[in-house]
Amino acid sequence: MVDTNPDSLPTPRDPSGPCPWCGRVSNFHVGQETALSVTTTEGITYPDRKVTALQCQGCERGTVVVTTNFGQGLMWWPVPGAGILDPQVNEGVASAYDEGMRSLAVGANRAAAVMFRSALHLFVKDKGSVKAQSERHLKSALTHMKDDGDLHRSLWDWADHLNQLGNEGAHPEDYDDVTEAEATGLGKFVRHLIRHEYEMPAQLLRDQGLLQE
Repeated sequence: MVDTNPDSLPTPRDPSGPCPWCGRVSNFHVGQETALSVTTTEGITYPDRKVTALQCQGCERGTVVVTTNFGQGLMWWPVPGAGILDPQVNEGVASAYDEGMRSLAVGANRAAAVMFRSALHLFVKDKGSVKAQSERHLKSALTHMKDDGDLHRSLWDWADHLNQLGNEGAHPEDYDDVTEAEATGLGKFVRHLIRHEYEMPAQLLRDQGLLQE
């Protein structure tokens, strides 16, 4: 029996988890499965791949997942979490987050960490005080944002952790590799930051009739 995990992306063996389209944890209908042979640029062929269509029971949109014959998820389309952000999210922050999620989807954990750190840096440039924006180092800028009240204190410890892991991705000769769990955690944090700092205020303004797209 396969253990289900609602926090992990859906696969044919565990058809539950966050929907790449709507972002909600959902159950999925499992559709057609097709065998796939993948050849890398080095000429190595992997015949043990499968492509399966899944349909979210919430938003009813379709997702394609590539798995091994053992059911391990390798790649999802659309890229989970990318391209579904509120239009009020800062363009640079959204772009860096999307690129981080695309990196994460193909197992490029170090690249994902760097892009998530870039999203945080761009968030500082967008929301931080003049003093925070003038800081050369991200950690110092985040400290200013915490002290100024521009960064919610409940997010501070996690943000500082994100900064350190971003450094690991940028300077691999000085730090350990970024693991899949660490990179996934970074993505979750940035998504939460975007929701808290951009999407929730925008939705509140819409509900009050003060914001129109």
